Amino acid sequence: MTEWIKAGVCGDLSHQAQKCKGRIIKLYESQGLDFYLTSAREGNHGPGSFHPIGDAFDFRYGVGISESSVLKAAGPGFDIVFHKSHIHCEWDPKYE
Repeated sequence: MTEWIKAGVCGDLSHQAQKCKGRIIKLYESQGLDFYLTSAREGNHGPGSFHPIGDAFDFRYGVGISESSVLKAAGPGFDIVFHKSHIHCEWDPKYE
């Protein structure tokens, strides 16, 4: 298993996002898949994006990886958005 990083992706992730990314990498590794990080802090993102502060990252879908397994691997406090071209993960804990 290899972790690939798309050319131009840069910037450190927050501690919470880094831990989440590690758990998702382990999920991919358990299926014998490479992990492709496609976005971190770089680039232009929408208003209110968590990317610029390092609390969000994007990665490619893995063949055979279910949405439920990604949600479980991410853990509590993370919002996961399944786009057509990639999966978006952001640290956004909801307090009640």
